[in-house]
Amino acid sequence: MIRHQKHYLEFIRQEGVGEHDVVADSRKSYVSYLNSVSEKLEIEIGPRTAGTYADVEHLVKTLEDRGVAKKTIGNYKSALRQYVKMVESLGLK
Repeated sequence: MIRHQKHYLEFIRQEGVGEHDVVADSRKSYVSYLNSVSEKLEIEIGPRTAGTYADVEHLVKTLEDRGVAKKTIGNYKSALRQYVKMVESLGLK
């Protein structure tokens, strides 16, 4: 589950994510990545769990320890960093 999902979608749109997509929708992918992190770690993605870059590094380390592939973690990390930017930008912390 992702807190502030609608805000997140709007934020990444404004950040230019998916602006030049032809085949796939990057914004949907980013939401999917956050949902995957939520499911794998059994947490809600929100300002308390993913509100800082330190939180992102902690989540990434936990995913690495669970054997998640490096490329997949890279995708998750990009989506999580955008979430942090949104939290900071909107003052959601």
